[in-house]
Amino acid sequence: MKFHSIALAALAAVAAPAFATVQTGGTIGQAEYVFIATNAAGSYFQDLGTSTDAVAALMNSTGSFSQSVAGTEWNKFLAFGGTGTTWAIIAAQPLDVGFNPGEINAWTTRNVNQPLGTIQNSQSNDGTNNLATWFLQADNAANPKVADNRQAAAFGTPTYFDNGVTSFNGFFNARNTVGTAAQMVYLTPSSDTSDAPSQYNVLANSVGNAYTANFDGTNVTITAAVPEPSSYAMLAAGLAAVGFMVRRRKA
Repeated sequence: MKFHSIALAALAAVAAPAFATVQTGGTIGQAEYVFIATNAAGSYFQDLGTSTDAVAALMNSTGSFSQSVAGTEWNKFLAFGGTGTTWAIIAAQPLDVGFNPGEINAWTTRNVNQPLGTIQNSQSNDGTNNLATWFLQADNAANPKVADNRQAAAFGTPTYFDNGVTSFNGFFNARNTVGTAAQMVYLTPSSDTSDAPSQYNVLANSVGNAYTANFDGTNVTITAAVPEPSSYAMLAAGLAAVGFMVRRRKA
């Protein structure tokens, strides 16, 4: 699919009917995270029902987000019988069709072996728009139309998420095996040059602790360690000691 057709389809998600529960529009930071599990027999899609901004607030407070996949649709996915399941957590938010920072946005896990700084602006944009389109298709196929959609899809059906969808069309692998922790990053264009490397930021909380995502086969988690009160006390004591030594040397 050509870039412009993908972009138009993705922008349609912004004006999608009310039952399209995965938020891909609004203002930056309102995009919702989606959990995707995939193998050769089928795929599983779960709207986690929380925005990138909401998760950021959690990472700065409790330092933890968790949601179970248990239920009818997950049991359907397991019944497909596939092996070698990989998973990803992704939020896609195409707000325009250009290459300026903030116009096309993705918050995503990355494979433990996926280097940063290698995906180009056009590749990141196309992959993000493609994801937004697939999210819309999954919502439209939901029956009944419910908030926080969960959906299992057999291989070969229209809403099956193949590995290409969660690897930004093959240019950035967001998937990891079950039980393998993953770092999370933010991708957006860096400039109006289509083949320039995309801008990326490793997601971290306000004290610099990077987000760690994982899936243990039942629970989807995102964590960022928050220092204990004792840690703050030790930091304050250390700063006080440094200040004392500086004053002493000046004296």
